[in-house]
Amino acid sequence: MVPSATIPTSRQSGQAAVEAALTLPLVVFLVLGTLQLFMMLQARILAQVAVYRAVRAGSLNHGDCLPMMHAAMVTMLPSVVRTDSSAALADAFRLRRDNQYRVMSSYGNVFMGPLVEIVRDSPDPAWVRGLAGDEDLLFDQPSNQDAVLDTRTLEIRMVAWYYMRIPFANWVMSRMFLAHFGLRSYTATNPLMPAQKRSDWWNDEPVPLGPDDWPGGALDDRMVAWSAAGHFVFPIQVHAAMRMMTPVMAENFQRGAECPVNGF
Repeated sequence: MVPSATIPTSRQSGQAAVEAALTLPLVVFLVLGTLQLFMMLQARILAQVAVYRAVRAGSLNHGDCLPMMHAAMVTMLPSVVRTDSSAALADAFRLRRDNQYRVMSSYGNVFMGPLVEIVRDSPDPAWVRGLAGDEDLLFDQPSNQDAVLDTRTLEIRMVAWYYMRIPFANWVMSRMFLAHFGLRSYTATNPLMPAQKRSDWWNDEPVPLGPDDWPGGALDDRMVAWSAAGHFVFPIQVHAAMRMMTPVMAENFQRGAECPVNGF
């Protein structure tokens, strides 16, 4: 027979239920948030590989945007859909070769934002367009001058938009990121501690998100707009540089340093 002292009373059961209700959201977030962070780390690694492959493709193709964009997109596809076979990879690329995500949010809305965006910081497009013969005729001439070496080095920066998929964790982390970068404060009920009816998620010294001169527009404006539409994305920014292995051609820099987001 169980001693009466060990039998939980209704008051004790109620207290346990309240404690569970207060702590369960935080416990769930610790599990789902950890999984989401590891997936973001994987995407970060893929982005580093993608920007290297992109700059190498550009170095081999006169600084052309098309091979750079395709190289980066193919590398980032495993963070978007399953690509565990050559057929799956080909199908995934065919559906997204226009650099659009085409994924469904948990709210039932299709996200058509870009996978990647690329800007060529070097060489200077104005210098390239002013070349005699529309290409670098002195490409193979040895030089130890820094200015000359810079003009024959392809340097790019890339943003890979990572779409957060883990339910609840993506919603919470999106609001944390917006507050961290000083884009939008969160003052509603704390989703991790429901007893706190008014949150204060805001960074008094917001961290700069990065340059705004991206082909698709400012990163912060799009993060806020997409979050409001139920699409929780994070911009992973990387860069790479490589000596040109082919001479730059003016026809590849007619639209400036930015590679078009679509229609390239």
